Amino acid sequence: MTDSIQPTSISLGQRFGVAVLRGLMGAFKLSLRFRKQSNPPGPVSLHSYGEHRDETLQYIPRKPGSPERAAVVYIHGGGWIAGKKELYTADLFFLAEQGYPVFNVEYPLAPENPHPALLRSLLKALEWIRANHPEFETVHYMGDSAGGNLAMMLGLLSNNPSLVQNITPAAASGTALGCHSVVSIYGVLDRLSWIDNKFPLSRAMLESYAGKAAFLQDVAPSLAITPMDLKFESIPASYLAAGTEDQLCDSTEMFAKRLEGSPNEVTLSIFEGEAHGFFNMYWRPAYEEMRVEILEFLDRNDPSPGAH
Repeated sequence: MTDSIQPTSISLGQRFGVAVLRGLMGAFKLSLRFRKQSNPPGPVSLHSYGEHRDETLQYIPRKPGSPERAAVVYIHGGGWIAGKKELYTADLFFLAEQGYPVFNVEYPLAPENPHPALLRSLLKALEWIRANHPEFETVHYMGDSAGGNLAMMLGLLSNNPSLVQNITPAAASGTALGCHSVVSIYGVLDRLSWIDNKFPLSRAMLESYAGKAAFLQDVAPSLAITPMDLKFESIPASYLAAGTEDQLCDSTEMFAKRLEGSPNEVTLSIFEGEAHGFFNMYWRPAYEEMRVEILEFLDRNDPSPGAH
């Protein structure tokens, strides 16, 4: 990294909230042992892309015999303060089974590693992918919740190369990989609406990630932590999804409205009766329905011959 990033100082109550969420995520990870698991489409491998212990990624190869398509870079959720890539591994097999290799990326968490540390780590992950898989010059970005935020941020950074210097000033303009499209599932796409809508722990999440200044109505480019904060010209093809019972639904609809008039596809899909987190909930009605929509969207926006 180009300069030292100090941990965010948060209150004891907020630290307790961070600990509780991390504990719940850990319990969910343990519960996966009792879930009937589908077989991976190929051998899942683990790699380090940086020096931090959390700078790791899984590579899920496409199913043998499936069409050869561009890779998906997946970024997990957890409010920037929790979450693990392993919570998503089995839920990403549907992509590889249809020909989309997946890089399932882990990254350091706030408040120990606040903005712009997460995006800097993800930019390093893209450099690792380009160096070790040169066959993928342009990818699809995908994520849920805070991962939906980060995926859309990467997509906009890829399409608007000058913005990268707000994240890491000494870096060359641009990202290591181009962007075919972005799939943002109930992403944090603006800073304040989810707080107004009382999303659980939203204040602790936002302050952990970007400090107290993030609660201001307007922020400097150095604190442009959501897509709504960015001034961009080029918009990637975008699939935006949320549920009507999700406090982040307004954020998704708000950003979709901003993208109106884009020359690239913008699909907004709001699922009736669904709350936050249904991407991982195989028992929810929208679990399979959204996967069908995502694959259709990727197919429309993938340049590979097998996608059309």
